[in-house]
Amino acid sequence: MPKKLAMLLTLLMLLIDIPSCSFTGLSAQNLMSPPKANADQQSIYKVMQGSQAEVTFIYPRNGEYRSAIIMRDFTGDGVEDAIGFHSLGEGGVEVLFLMKAEGEWHRAASFINIATQVDRVCFAKLANGKEAVLIGWGSTAGATGRTAAAYAYLPDEDDDIQEYNLGLYGEMAVTDFDGDGVSELFTIDKYVPAEEEGAESIAASARLYAFDREQPYELASARADNDVSNYSSLIFGQLNAETPGVVVDGSTADGRMISQIFRLGSGSLINFPMDAAADEAVNPFSRPATASFSARDINGDGYIELPSVTLLPCIPENVTLDSTSYIVEWQAISATGESRLVLRALMNPRENYWFRLPYQLRERICATNDPGRRTVTYTEVVIGEDGSRRLGSAIFSIRVFTQSSWESRGETSGYTQIAAQNDSIYGMQVFTKDQALLHYVEDIAQGFQLLTE
Repeated sequence: MPKKLAMLLTLLMLLIDIPSCSFTGLSAQNLMSPPKANADQQSIYKVMQGSQAEVTFIYPRNGEYRSAIIMRDFTGDGVEDAIGFHSLGEGGVEVLFLMKAEGEWHRAASFINIATQVDRVCFAKLANGKEAVLIGWGSTAGATGRTAAAYAYLPDEDDDIQEYNLGLYGEMAVTDFDGDGVSELFTIDKYVPAEEEGAESIAASARLYAFDREQPYELASARADNDVSNYSSLIFGQLNAETPGVVVDGSTADGRMISQIFRLGSGSLINFPMDAAADEAVNPFSRPATASFSARDINGDGYIELPSVTLLPCIPENVTLDSTSYIVEWQAISATGESRLVLRALMNPRENYWFRLPYQLRERICATNDPGRRTVTYTEVVIGEDGSRRLGSAIFSIRVFTQSSWESRGETSGYTQIAAQNDSIYGMQVFTKDQALLHYVEDIAQGFQLLTE
């Protein structure tokens, strides 16, 4: 093999986390100090290159798999297969499915899509031990968000790959609602207004596709919220001990955040709360743009909780509202669809922390955030005999320091370290002398948690 081509092949080690790359045999820039590629990478590149002088790799924009070449045993034979994406000179993207036989890589199948982007790649378990490769072609960005299409690629008993178009989506995730080990694909799209007078609009819908037959099929569908213009989060998990579900967070045109909950019951996909998608319904998990919290397992009990918010009392008029301005009540969904309070919390997602709010302080605390100083000050709300409220004295503050600033002035400025993560040190300064309040502050310090470890 010519020396320059051997050096070129080593560039495959750079495929991950580069938005797009073109490789040519004589490019000096591409040959600058490349790492060494292994034999599999060299062979895969040769198959993808074919007779082309240049290969421009395409990288999935979202999801867990973001490499232009993804190694995965989707045929279930114990030997890794490969999936590769590259753009075509005449437009569109080609996906190649590569398999290894007798030590040699070969092109098992290839498909061309007119999209210029790959949104994401997922894998769904099949009953025969193989996996469906799910590719989202296009982009989910934009007001309508219906520019991405979900395709399923299934290996048959002879490992021949078959392509199936599952339709358009705004967000998607692999699920297993019935727990049988065979995956489904959940997709949700967005409302599309009528393009011209007299034409019909298209309502937002959620769909569940099953893979327990020879071909994928739509198992169930449900109406979704037409007000959602962009999706920000989708999570599949247990809503309670008996009920798995999908929770989708999204935002409306005016910035409100909305959570939608979907479960499978008696073969039907149910949007729950039961009437959340109805035209006149009020979604109890709707919240202001400044309270952009996403559903999660907040307390580590294995169940998804959903946020509902209430503005803290006595926030001064000159304070700009943000995520620290709300009490967040995290709700669990019961098997009958009723919500149940799990805990109350004060959150600061920008600085990656939260703490459980003692019940006794739920109407007696206010927060003001100074993002420039990375400091939130929590102040007592005094309730008069007539029920009137006013701000009292500061109870405590939480400030986030860099490691260097903590070492230079953190403890000497009156703060006590309560957590640390990477270069961030979380400090608490206590102002109150009230014994009852000090007891609650101690509980808060002991229960202080980071959103992501």
